[in-house]
Amino acid sequence: MVRLLFLAAFLFSALPAWAWELVVAFTNDLHVAMEGLPALEPYLRGADLVLDAGDTWEDLYRLTDISRAEEITRWMEEAGYDAKVLGNHDAYLGPALLELLPRVGFPVLGTNVRGIPGIAPWTVVERKGLRILILGFLGPKRDVYFPYPLWPKAELLDPVAAVREALEKAPEHDLLIILAHMGLKDAVSLAWRVPECDLLILGHDHLFLEEPVWAGRVPIVEAGHRAQAVGVARLGPEGLVDYELILTGKETTTGPIIFLPVVALALLFLLGSAGK
Repeated sequence: MVRLLFLAAFLFSALPAWAWELVVAFTNDLHVAMEGLPALEPYLRGADLVLDAGDTWEDLYRLTDISRAEEITRWMEEAGYDAKVLGNHDAYLGPALLELLPRVGFPVLGTNVRGIPGIAPWTVVERKGLRILILGFLGPKRDVYFPYPLWPKAELLDPVAAVREALEKAPEHDLLIILAHMGLKDAVSLAWRVPECDLLILGHDHLFLEEPVWAGRVPIVEAGHRAQAVGVARLGPEGLVDYELILTGKETTTGPIIFLPVVALALLFLLGSAGK
C-alpha cells in the first residue's frame, strides 16, 4: 500500500511537465469590421487566452470615428479579450484615443511606446497555473506609418532594446507571448533576439499565415485582416503544439475610398515621420 501511494505521488508530481495545454486565440487588423465579428466568437470563447495584434479601432478607408472604436471595444470585452497592442491605425484617432483608453476593460500594450498616456508596458495573465507575460510592440520604422503629427510627444523605441529592458523589469513568468504590430521582416528580426519567446502574434501586413514563420524556436503567426480569419495556437511545455488559421468566409467591404482625404492624411503622416 505504501509503495502504491509513493508511486501515485511520484506520477502526480511529474504530470505538470507534460500535461498542460494552453489554447491562444487571436485576431489582428480588425479595422472595426463589425459585420464580421460574430463569426469569430465561437473560436474566441473556447480559448484560454484571447489576444489582438493591433489596428482594431480605425479604418482609414472608411474614415471611422471614436464611436465605432467604442463599439468594437465593447464587443472585445464581451468576447473575453485579455490584451491588445496599439497599432498605427489605432493612433489615427488622435486625442480621442485618450478618452477611450481609460475605459477599455483590458490592457492596451506598447512596450516600446512612450508619450501616450494609458498605454501599458506589459501585462501578466494567469491561466492553468501558468504566469503568462505579454509584451506589445509597435514598429518604429516609417513603413508602419505612425501619425507623429497627431502625437508630437510620442516616441517609438527600438523594439530590441525595449524588450530587453522590459524583461529585466517584468515580474517572474512561465511563458512569454509577444504582440507585434510591424512588418514580417522586422518581426523575424525581433524574434531572433528574443529566443525565450513562446509565441509571436503579428499584425500590420494583413498576412493570412496558414503555417507559422519560424525564427529559430519562435513561431510567428498572423490572421489576415478585417475579421476574415482567426488564429488558434496551442502551446505546451515543449512550445507550439498546433496552429490553425481559420477562415470565416466573411468578406468585409471597405466602402468607397475617399481619395483626397486619404492622400492628404498619408502625406501628412509621411512628412511628419520624416525626422523620426
